[in-house]
Amino acid sequence: MNLPEEEAFRVAAELAAKHPDTTSFGRFADFINYYPNRKRADEYVREEFIKLGGSPKLLHPYSFVLGESEYLRKWFDTNDKIVLVLTEIPDDQISFTPGDSCALLIHGVRPAVLTKAMLLDGISACGGSVEEYCKKSLGKYAYIEVQLWDRLQT
Repeated sequence: MNLPEEEAFRVAAELAAKHPDTTSFGRFADFINYYPNRKRADEYVREEFIKLGGSPKLLHPYSFVLGESEYLRKWFDTNDKIVLVLTEIPDDQISFTPGDSCALLIHGVRPAVLTKAMLLDGISACGGSVEEYCKKSLGKYAYIEVQLWDRLQT
């Protein structure tokens, strides 16, 4: 969503063509439908995050998963990863949703938007285990989506 729309559609077509047998890339083959849903999800999460005290610098976040997800690793058929240190990210520039914000909205469910403090409190209540928090919150294919609302300087 941080690309101009025309370029986003071009990149989506390239990804769909390069990964025709990988389930996760089906969204790019159907980008005409996925794009407005992703845009709507980003807008919803951004508005909710602002209500919680967030001050996003971007209109659309960079999305990640908290920790690692075997389910997503298999779904995307890759071992690629980026590691970010949460303590280095300002609290007002990062939000979290239990589960995929876009998929939840597509299915008529408003995702819970959490601040860093809210997430850490929930994890603490599960004995400090992110895995237990995910299982308790969402079940078998659980993961926490992370929305980064700023470009990090490296």
